[in-house]
Amino acid sequence: SSGINAEYGEKWQLPMKNYNDQDGVEETKETIKKLKELIVEEMNDDSSKNEPRWIIMYFDYNMESDGRLTGKEIMLKWCPDGVKVKSRMTFASSSKGLTDALNGFKALVVQADELDEIDDLLPRFQKGLLK
Repeated sequence: SSGINAEYGEKWQLPMKNYNDQDGVEETKETIKKLKELIVEEMNDDSSKNEPRWIIMYFDYNMESDGRLTGKEIMLKWCPDGVKVKSRMTFASSSKGLTDALNGFKALVVQADELDEIDDLLPRFQKGLLK
């Protein structure tokens, strides 16, 4: 279920399990927490500070309206404040090409520029605001 897998080394590889149940909801919460820790660590590292990232995750969550368990795959476009304009423009134009190249990949694309926006993802899914 939840997981992060990127080409930036082992620290960016978080476990992905294959279930869609209440355990997956807890795993989603832990993965969001770990993602934020990795981003904060990277923001404090001058060698990789302010670099945009594509992060693909699977969210397990319960709908607030009826408690129904559901899940959704997302592609998080992380482009923090402070990214150079040229890098930001290259990242934005490359995003479309990346999603087009991933044949059959159906995920909600979500832009995040601040850590608070990552915190807000799960509640927005639970309320049905992200589809």
